[in-house]
This record gives sequence, structure tokens and C-alpha cells, in this order.
Amino acid sequence: MSSKRSRNPALPVLADAFRLASVKEAEEHTRDFAARQATAELRRASHPGRATWEPIDQAEPVPVPPTVVDGDGDLWLRDRAAGTWTMPGFNPKEFQARCGEVLTWNQLACEYGPLTALADDRRRR
Repeated sequence: MSSKRSRNPALPVLADAFRLASVKEAEEHTRDFAARQATAELRRASHPGRATWEPIDQAEPVPVPPTVVDGDGDLWLRDRAAGTWTMPGFNPKEFQARCGEVLTWNQLACEYGPLTALADDRRRR
């Protein structure tokens, strides 16, 4: 997880999913993955206009959103020229060091997914 608190409380976050019975009942070694999948499902249900990608969605979407919110609700911005992602609110006292690095879509999705577009972008698909 990238942070201890949610930055975008309007979206369900991993902490919400960890409270679900289905996640609590998952085997310990699969619980994190179950929570990430549940978070994606919760986001799709509560915000059907926003695109949400699961950690297993390794292909960068087309069109690529300029901003996404990770599983903890933290914002990530895409550098269009480099095609990489950074966390503008990175604070080393609050986040793990990896959040301060420049990540590819694959790294971001796998390590911090699910990812959700900041705005309603389904109309562009």
C-alpha cells in the first residue's frame, strides 16, 4: 500500500475492502490480492463513469488517462513525454520510498492497483 490514509475519500480504497467478509475469509497469502480485486469492484459499482484497472491489467490503456488514483486513493500523474508515472504528493515521511520513484504503467498497476481514472473518461473509449 502506498499510504496510511486516503487522499480521495469519494472512492473506495483498500482499507474498505479489507473489512469485507469475502476478503477476511480469503487465505492469508491471497488476502492482499482479494482486497485489490474487491476494491476494483467497489469502485466500478460506486463510480460507473470512471475507468478502473485491476493490478493484473498490465497493458497501458488507450487513451492513457493523464491522472489516476491508486488503491489507497493517492494521485499519480503521467508524464506524457516519457510515458511514466509519478506521485505529486510524495512525502518521504508519509509514503514508502517506492512512491517517490518514476514508475511505468506495469509497475504502478501491479504494485499500487487498482487504478482509477480521476475523471469520467468512459465517453472517450
